[in-house]
Amino acid sequence: MEVNTGQGIGKTLSTAIRCLLISAVVTGCAAAVPAQDLTRAVSGATFNRIGDYVLSANDQINVKVFGQDNLTGTFTVSPTGSLTFPLVGFVSAAGRTSMQLTESLQKALRPYVKNPIITVSVAGRDSYQVYFSGEIGRPGEINLQRSTTLLQGLAMAGGLTRFASGRIVLLRQNQSGVMSRYSTTFYKLLSGKDQLDRFPLERGDFIHAE
Repeated sequence: MEVNTGQGIGKTLSTAIRCLLISAVVTGCAAAVPAQDLTRAVSGATFNRIGDYVLSANDQINVKVFGQDNLTGTFTVSPTGSLTFPLVGFVSAAGRTSMQLTESLQKALRPYVKNPIITVSVAGRDSYQVYFSGEIGRPGEINLQRSTTLLQGLAMAGGLTRFASGRIVLLRQNQSGVMSRYSTTFYKLLSGKDQLDRFPLERGDFIHAE
């Protein structure tokens, strides 16, 4: 019996080519994540309107009460947003700046310490975490210790890979807990168009490079 191997090979090649074409079409036409322009991004709760850092859970706080060594030390904001302070007990810290926390501690200590003089500083911004995924050199979590722009964050994460299209998607939760999606391009960040080279990252931001 004669076997027409040429016809079999032809069918195999034809099937392979169709599969490749379908794959290319699916990949090329994959829908981009719907997102607003990055210039419309709402502010989160990491900084106030004048740029002061806003405390949150797990942040480390240095407190110095002059003349009161037993009240001086490093404290951690609890998951519930408070810190436990000697004499006064629980003091609300999350959602406040260092200055606001200073005023709260001074008020709380007045019944126990005459004219308390207090300084408060942030020792560790452990809540200031952002996340990178996609075509990123080093995807994962980064803990930021100072105000950081999106462009700086991308550099810290190893930049874009050679396979990246250049589109950057940012997922951000507003102060009401609603998640929104924004996008821009790496070119716009580099060029400074619309001052996006100064765009600040907020705690909890998720950045995906396509």
